[in-house]
Parts: sequence; structure tokens; C-alpha cells
Amino acid sequence: MRAESSLSAQEPTPAAHRIKVVIRCRKCGETFILRGTRDSKGNIETGFKRCLCDNDKDFDIEVIG
Repeated sequence: MRAESSLSAQEPTPAAHRIKVVIRCRKCGETFILRGTRDSKGNIETGFKRCLCDNDKDFDIEVIG
């Protein structure tokens, strides 16, 4: 039991460093709400690769709350 509690105490709280973003495809209009983190250059990394319509370049990205 003590080993388990020490592991959970060492884990960082990822929610504190996460940013919620809305990604809208300009081609088909599909909307995705994802959480990401900022890298050292200030870019947001969500892991999003492409839309369902195979669009991988033309998006509106907005940071929310």
C-alpha cells in the first residue's frame, strides 16, 4: 500500500498544464475539442493529425477557457 501511495504522490498533475482548443475544419466544417500542451516555442501540441475528410492543412484553431 505504501509503495502505491508514493507513486501517486510523484505523478505530476497534467491538468494544470493543459489547454483546451477547438479545431474546425475549413473544408467540411467538422469541429473537434481537444486538450493540448504548449511547447517551448509557444505552439500548442494536441496530437491532432487530420480531419475525417482527410484534410490535414486547412483548420481554424481557437484556444478556449
